[in-house]
Amino acid sequence: MPTINRGDLTLYYAERGNPCGPPVVLLHGLTMSSRTMERLAASLPDYRVLLLDFHGHGKSTKPRQSDRYLISEFADDVIALLDHLEIDEVVLGGLSLGANVAYEVALRHPDRVRALVLEMPVFARGVTAGRIFFSAVSALFTGLYPVLTPWHPVIRRLPIPRRAYELAFIRDLLTADHLAQATLMRSIANQDAPPKDPDTLARLTMPTLVTAHSYDPIHSVDDATELAADLSDARRVDLRSILDFGLRHAEINQAVGAFLRELPSTCVAPPPRRG
Repeated sequence: MPTINRGDLTLYYAERGNPCGPPVVLLHGLTMSSRTMERLAASLPDYRVLLLDFHGHGKSTKPRQSDRYLISEFADDVIALLDHLEIDEVVLGGLSLGANVAYEVALRHPDRVRALVLEMPVFARGVTAGRIFFSAVSALFTGLYPVLTPWHPVIRRLPIPRRAYELAFIRDLLTADHLAQATLMRSIANQDAPPKDPDTLARLTMPTLVTAHSYDPIHSVDDATELAADLSDARRVDLRSILDFGLRHAEINQAVGAFLRELPSTCVAPPPRRG
């Protein structure tokens, strides 16, 4: 995977699809990596799809300082990627944490976001449940650090089929720097919900696709439904549960593909050769 540098951070990313197609950046969820977005990327062969490992995730640098894991810091990762590749405007999509980061980027740099895909965003109704869950997981990661660290070389050598993304995610999670992961979870638990007031939403005029699903106190269906209703140009896809991202990925991919095809056509030149 190619890399970019942002200060003391090294960020890994991958490119999929058509290098001449309209650029789409897909952002993964908390504790996940860019590999969890590979299925969606594979369903968009006509687009130039960019997959980014946030810092603290995947192969990217994993600091242990809590102030490095603010949503604004992750948004800076995205802007660093766009600047590095000299891309002015993208379709920006994200899952859970990735959705909140995409939302942050759109608020800070609306001129660089052509459209938004927000899969399972977290807003005010999910904050209390999120703080309880993320604090518990932080304690778990702290306890796992001395237990699992000696086994990392063995676990990393376990063969995983190429498209077994869920198994690869489990392997990555078991071999993570669990002290960095604990810090990440504590930082996320202590952050406030993103704004969703009328003045804020009025700044988001780009087409937006929002998913909403039930039985999940962190990714509240009511927050997602309100968001889709209050944005000026948004549509909603209803899912049954959080498991649908893995179990019904074909339907999600089709919905995202249809949304992208409805956008005004654009042609992007191949990226310049470097080196």
